[in-house]
Amino acid sequence: MIYAAEKFDFPKVPFVFIRHGETDANRAGIIAGSTEPPLNDTGRAQAAAIADLMALGTWQAVYVSPQDRARTTAQLALPGYTAHVLDGLRERHWGDLEGRPVSELCPRFDTPPNGEGFDAMCQRVSFAMQQALAEVTDNVCVVVAHSGVARCILYMTGFEADGPRLPNATPMLFRPTATGWDYENLTETLIKEISA
Repeated sequence: MIYAAEKFDFPKVPFVFIRHGETDANRAGIIAGSTEPPLNDTGRAQAAAIADLMALGTWQAVYVSPQDRARTTAQLALPGYTAHVLDGLRERHWGDLEGRPVSELCPRFDTPPNGEGFDAMCQRVSFAMQQALAEVTDNVCVVVAHSGVARCILYMTGFEADGPRLPNATPMLFRPTATGWDYENLTETLIKEISA
C-alpha cells in the first residue's frame, strides 16, 4: 500500500536537509543504495565547501544516516558538531538493482526485486524525522542523508517524489507554511532569518 503524504506523521518545524557529497557511483550513474561507495575527491570538496556557510548558524543538532558517505559529509560540512546516527535515514535498499545503471531503476512506487518498497522506506524515514525533530526548541536541526531519503521527505511534505534529485552537498531549508511546506537553498540571509 502506498500512503498519501498527509498520512505521515511529520513534525511541522523547520529543518535543513543536506544530501551527501558526490561518490563515484553518483558520477557514473550507478545505483548505490545500501552499498558503501565513499565520497570521491569532488564529494569531499563539495562537503568542505559548505562548511563556512553552515558555520554561520547555530544548529540544535545534526542527524545523519549510518552510511559512510553521509557521515563523512556531516564531518566535513559541520566540524565541531557531533552527528547523531539514525538508522532510518539510510538510503533505500534497491535489492537486485544495486550496482546497475540508474537507467534500469524500476518505477518509484514499485518494489525492486529483493529490495525495499517506497512506502516502507517512507515509514522508516518518517519515524527517523520524528526522532530528529521531536525536541526542536529555539534552533534548527540539520539532517544529512541521501537522495532517496530526500524523495521521501519531499513526498511526506506534499511534493512530488519523482522530481529531479536534490544536488549533492547543497543545504536545503524546509519550512512549514500556512498551507503546507516550502523548501529552498539555504543562504546566509536565511540563516540570519531563522536564527533571529
